[in-house]
Amino acid sequence: MRLTRFILLMFIFTFYGCKEKIIETKNETGIWTKIESGITNALYDIDFIDEKNGWIVGDGSVIIHTKDGGDSWQLQLCPAEEILWAVDFIDTENGWICSQNSILKTTDGGENWEIKYNENLGEGRFRDIKFLNRDKGFVVGGRGSFGANGILLTTEDGGETWTQTTINNLSTLTHISIVDEGIIWICGYGGTTLSSKDKGYNWYKNDFNFSPAPSLTSIQFIDNNFGYTSSRDDYLGFYITTDGGISWTQVNEEGFKIIGGVQAFIFITQKKGWLCNFPFGRLLKTEDGGKSWNYDSEFRERINSFHFINSGLGWGVGSKGYILKYSINN
Repeated sequence: MRLTRFILLMFIFTFYGCKEKIIETKNETGIWTKIESGITNALYDIDFIDEKNGWIVGDGSVIIHTKDGGDSWQLQLCPAEEILWAVDFIDTENGWICSQNSILKTTDGGENWEIKYNENLGEGRFRDIKFLNRDKGFVVGGRGSFGANGILLTTEDGGETWTQTTINNLSTLTHISIVDEGIIWICGYGGTTLSSKDKGYNWYKNDFNFSPAPSLTSIQFIDNNFGYTSSRDDYLGFYITTDGGISWTQVNEEGFKIIGGVQAFIFITQKKGWLCNFPFGRLLKTEDGGKSWNYDSEFRERINSFHFINSGLGWGVGSKGYILKYSINN
């Protein structure tokens, strides 16, 4: 069954190929382009290790890989018949994926994937995976109904084995941000923010100064002080810290343009970033550190993940197989 589905997807993918279509943008220095890949599955995460080599994962066990900067994409066979939620590579050979209930690993650029960890999480799931280096990595998620019990798994051997990190009264964890080799941040439901300053050996629960506490779904720190976190389902769901997470401020109604939550976001400097809002699926840009946001294109589709290689080259993936590419005008 899995092989039949893979062959069918390969036929569709080959038939359509990949073409770039320019979407109207109000950015004076760069444009977003839509790549027509022929894939219609929802796509949930993207990772590039350089300007040429990237991977995307999504619904229906879909893994696609490019070696030419997105000009063409190839399907890779996945052994887990589940939704694939997140992907992380550290070089052209070594990468990992977390699916609904499994953690997968490749050592040959995705030509072959192996399931290294599996657990029935009930109505919960794994949500994000990040590696510090070839050996040490982290997976977060939640177990049970609504993922009430948070999961933080750690590996020290490149994903061959995984151990549970025990933290009391832990809600579902949703997203990981690695600042550098030593500093790591994680966010989750109930306003949860965790931080580590020693490569994840010790974790500290930080006070998130909002009540009721939002269900945080994305987090990113640019450096030790400047960080951002967001909620998909909460009113005005975007928050900023300039003091390393000691205190947070919430975006105001005048600046946020459309009242709602945030599906996904990314910053490339302390000031410049993009987000896709929820539930409207609009792409917005900030140039003042998230205090105010403006539309950046007429594109209307839910973007689930962004990834930038540098300030002039980035990607976004989302529902219905949408792939967006950002590049600077030449």
